[in-house]
Amino acid sequence: AQTIAAATDGKGADIVLEMVGHNQSTINDALEHVACAGIVVAFGVPDDRAYSGFEYSTFFRKNVTLIASVIPDPSVDFPEAVQLIEEGRFSTEGVFTHVLPLAQVQQAFQLASDYADGVVKVVVDFS
Repeated sequence: AQTIAAATDGKGADIVLEMVGHNQSTINDALEHVACAGIVVAFGVPDDRAYSGFEYSTFFRKNVTLIASVIPDPSVDFPEAVQLIEEGRFSTEGVFTHVLPLAQVQQAFQLASDYADGVVKVVVDFS
C-alpha cells in the first residue's frame, strides 16, 4: 500500500489487476489502491456467488471501471506468459511464494488450500 501511494503521489494506480480470487477482501484491496476513474481487472476466480463485503461505495465514489476476465485461450496465453517470465519482462517476485518438489505435491496442495505460511501461489517443481 505504501509503495503504491509513493509511486503514484498518493493517487493510486491507473490499472489494478486482482489475480487472487478465493478471498473476498482482495477485490476491495484493488478498489482501495486504484486511482479515481481507474480500472480494476478481476482475473481471480471467486469461490462465492456473491461478495457480501464488496465496497460498493468506494467503487461508486471513485468511478471505477470493473472488468471481469478469464483466460480466453490458454493454448495461446499460457505460452506467451511463460515467455514473458523467461525473458524477465514480467517479475513473479512476491507471486510464487513457495516452490516444492514433486515428492511434496500433497503438502503443496495443502499449503495452497489452507493459505498458510504467507502463501500466494505454490509452484510444484517437476525437475
